[in-house]
Amino acid sequence: MTEGESSFGYDELFFSRTNKKGIIESGNSVFQRVSQYEWDEMLGKPHKVVRHPTMPRGVFSLLWDTIGRNEMIGAYVNNQAKDGSNYWVFALVSPIDDGYLSVRLKPSSKYFAIIQEKYEELYHLEKKKRLSPKESQDILISVVKDLGFQDYRQFMIEALMAELNARQIELGERPINALQLLEEALNSGATLENKSELIFEEYQKTSLVPMNLEVQSARIGEEAASLATISSQYDNLAKEIHTEINKFVESGKIVQQKVKECQFYVCNSILQQEIHNFFENETKPTPIQKSNEMEILNTLRIEQIKRAKDSLQEIQKEFRTFERVCNDVKKLSIGLEMVSISGKIEAAKLSTSSGELHGLLRDLGNFKDSLKQTLREINDAGKKLISQTLQMNESLNMSNVA
Repeated sequence: MTEGESSFGYDELFFSRTNKKGIIESGNSVFQRVSQYEWDEMLGKPHKVVRHPTMPRGVFSLLWDTIGRNEMIGAYVNNQAKDGSNYWVFALVSPIDDGYLSVRLKPSSKYFAIIQEKYEELYHLEKKKRLSPKESQDILISVVKDLGFQDYRQFMIEALMAELNARQIELGERPINALQLLEEALNSGATLENKSELIFEEYQKTSLVPMNLEVQSARIGEEAASLATISSQYDNLAKEIHTEINKFVESGKIVQQKVKECQFYVCNSILQQEIHNFFENETKPTPIQKSNEMEILNTLRIEQIKRAKDSLQEIQKEFRTFERVCNDVKKLSIGLEMVSISGKIEAAKLSTSSGELHGLLRDLGNFKDSLKQTLREINDAGKKLISQTLQMNESLNMSNVA
C-alpha cells in the first residue's frame, strides 16, 4: 500500500453521483483517475470504497443527517485511492431527485490546514473514548464553534468561499467578480447591523435623562416648570424611539442574515457552473452516459443560480423593511433635535441652574448628534449594499447564459 498522495490539479474538478443509499452510479474521468479504481470496480459499489480510514466518523454522521433533511452540505474529506494513497477534497454534496451529487475541488485555504489538525484530534478521540458517530458529530460542531463560528453551516459557507478564492490564487487567475461583490456586501451588511446596535447602545446611555431632568426641575422649582414640560415631551419621544430602535436592531440583523444566506447560494452557483463547464469539455472515453450527466449538472446549475438570485431579492426586500424603520427613526430624531434645542433655550433663561442640569442636556445633545451621524452612515452602507446586490444579480445573469 502506498502512503503518498493521489494528486490532481487545482484546475481540475470532479464529481460523483450516488443513489439514496450512497451507491455510486456515475462520475467524471478525474474522479476515476484520482481514485485509481476502474469503472467496473466503482459503479454499483458504496461510495465509502474511497473513504480514508482516518476520517472521523462524526463528519459522515453530520453529512448524512444534513442531506437526509434534503439540505446541501460542504465538508473537507480525506479520501483513499485504490493503492492506499490519499487525496483531500472540499466536497459540496447536493440532494437531487433520485440521490446525491458531490462536487469536489482541491483545497488550499487557511481553513484546510486548521481542519486537518482538528480531524486528526477527533479521530484519535473517537478511538480513545470509543465515541459513537453522533457523539463525534457533536464534538465536531463544538470544535467549529470554538473556532468562532455560530454553527457548522456558517463554517462551511465561509470555507467554501475561502476555497473558491484560494483556488483562483493557485491558478494565477483574477478574483471572481461575484465573490468580490459578495465580500463587499457582507461588509455593508455588517455595517448596518453594527451601526444599528451602536444606536441602541447610545440610546441606553441616555435612557434615564427624562427622569433626571424632572428631578432637577423639581429642585429648581416653579422657574423650571417649562423645563419639566420639555422633560415630559422627551420622555414620550424616548419611549417611541426605544420601540423603533428595537425594531431597527432586529431588522439590521435580519438583513445581514439574508446576506450570509446569499453567500452560500452565490458560492454554490459558481462551483456548479464550473463543474458543468469542466465536464462538458472532458473528452476521455468513459462508460458514463455523458448526455444524461450533463442534463443533471445543468439542472442543478440552473437551480442554484435561481436560488442565488432569489436570495439577492430577499436581501433587497429585507433592506426595504429596514429602510422604513430607519426613516421612522429619522423622523423621531428630528423631534429629538427640537426637544434638545428647547431644553437649552429654557435652561438659559433660568437665574440659577446646576452643572448636573447642563450635563443632562449635553448628554441629550450628544445622543442627538450621534444618532444623526450614525443614520447617515447607515444610509451610505445601505446604498452600497443595494448596488452590490444589483451587480451580483447582473453577474449571475451573465453566467446563466452559458
